[in-house]
Amino acid sequence: MKHTSVDIRIVIASALMAGVLVWVMPANSLPFRLLLAPFIFIVPGYALTCALFVHRLFGRAEHSVFSLGLSLVIMIVGGLVLNLTPFGLQATSWIVFLCSVTLIAGAVTLMRRRGQNRPVAGWLQQGGNPGLTVRQVVFLAMALIILSGGVAVSIVGASRQPYPGFTQCWILPASGLHSKAAVRLGVSNMESTSMEYRLDVNMNGKVIKSWPAIHLDLHAKWETTLVLPSSTSKGATKVEALLYRVDTPTKIYRHVLLWLGT
Repeated sequence: MKHTSVDIRIVIASALMAGVLVWVMPANSLPFRLLLAPFIFIVPGYALTCALFVHRLFGRAEHSVFSLGLSLVIMIVGGLVLNLTPFGLQATSWIVFLCSVTLIAGAVTLMRRRGQNRPVAGWLQQGGNPGLTVRQVVFLAMALIILSGGVAVSIVGASRQPYPGFTQCWILPASGLHSKAAVRLGVSNMESTSMEYRLDVNMNGKVIKSWPAIHLDLHAKWETTLVLPSSTSKGATKVEALLYRVDTPTKIYRHVLLWLGT
């Protein structure tokens, strides 16, 4: 029987269909996740295996091992590549990347198979021996374990990815009867642990109030209203809030500025 490349044509068609559906289905929907699954575990690795080993026939177990292994390699490389792009590691960008790899590998396979009179891959041809030896089962199980472990590690690593903590500091005009002579000050701790700060408030370059020790637990917030002394200078009043960490008392950690009377 002449080689019709039915297998790789099905792979290319599925990649084209996935590339279209990715733009019409929500990324967090169940159908989208079901669509993503074969493109993680099977399709790209199968297409790449066919492209790399076009002159060699594999049995079912060998082809499965190579497909799973190359799918894992594609996922690792894809994660590194997508992380460097503006799109990042998103479900949509993953589908686009995996579909692109599949289409390129499929096109290479079709070109390399052109004009060859050879049977379809051993595990697809009719009458092929579907039996698996103990050695084949062991290799297939090892490939599944490695692939599952890689996916599990990537999921756990993403969920435990450290993020840079930060501290918010703000100064706003106070509302109410004495709003022209008062400001609202606030500090929010979004660091990875409890923090202790010192807050100084300057008006026109002079310190008018200082809080030497503001202790905030993680995700805690501190706010207060400060009534400003009367100013004899004409024009706008410059009010600054200088926040320091107690462990680095000479280095300004946050600096916010407010002009009153403008």
